[in-house]
Amino acid sequence: MNTLQKYLTTNAIFSTLTGITAIAFQENIEQLFNLEPSNFFFILGILLIFFALTIVVEIKKQRAIPVLWITTQDMLWVIGSVILIVWNPFGISTVGNIIIVAVAIVVLTCGLGQAKGLARIDEGKESGKKVFQFKRKVKGAKSKVWDVISDVANYHVVAPNIDDSKIISGGKRGLVRVCSHGNDNWTETCTLWEEERQYSFMVDTKAPDYPYPFKSLKGTWTVDEISSNESMITMVFEFEYKKAIQNILVHPFMKYKFTKVCKELLDNWQKLIES
Repeated sequence: MNTLQKYLTTNAIFSTLTGITAIAFQENIEQLFNLEPSNFFFILGILLIFFALTIVVEIKKQRAIPVLWITTQDMLWVIGSVILIVWNPFGISTVGNIIIVAVAIVVLTCGLGQAKGLARIDEGKESGKKVFQFKRKVKGAKSKVWDVISDVANYHVVAPNIDDSKIISGGKRGLVRVCSHGNDNWTETCTLWEEERQYSFMVDTKAPDYPYPFKSLKGTWTVDEISSNESMITMVFEFEYKKAIQNILVHPFMKYKFTKVCKELLDNWQKLIES
């Protein structure tokens, strides 16, 4: 069980117990808080149990966007608790405020732990660096598949996130190309070329006009033979964000979008190869 799973599990258990307590001891809690009878704690208990169920799903799946939403809700709970304690608009008793503080501390601990775990989603062997890998089995001889995926001058034809791609110097290893999307453009250099096997491009993220939040970005495309008429395409992207906070706030959305882009790219390659 990794860091993220540990804090999600703690959050799920605590939310469930708090929800059950709010439902089962509603009248007692109202008296402790010095509040008039209402259905507030009953409704709160139901919501907490539902919240716990959504967390249980992510203990196994660990999807970036849902985990970010869970963590955001935890932080909103803490902010709401601070507002209640500072302004006390409902005249909550001292005991009630102590309970609010105690619960907020546990929620804050879970939220911060989840944020730490979220920041490490898709992390490779090197701390801070993310790794995406996408595979696609296609019907085609290795040589034919290589001819299609190694057409780096026309990468924009199959890649939905690139409008144009132009080679400006070199060939194979050392080749330099400029890619563009909308008004943005960037330079990539081929750092590895093994004929009919694999190639890599390193993006110049240090350029003053580089438009994206990456400190480094490298892509590797590989083709492996499965049989005489079946091959496996593998794409691996290794990257690092410029700021640590982007691992939490940017990565979940970037992963969702980039996964769709890579699926479409592989779909386009598969059509070309199998047509």
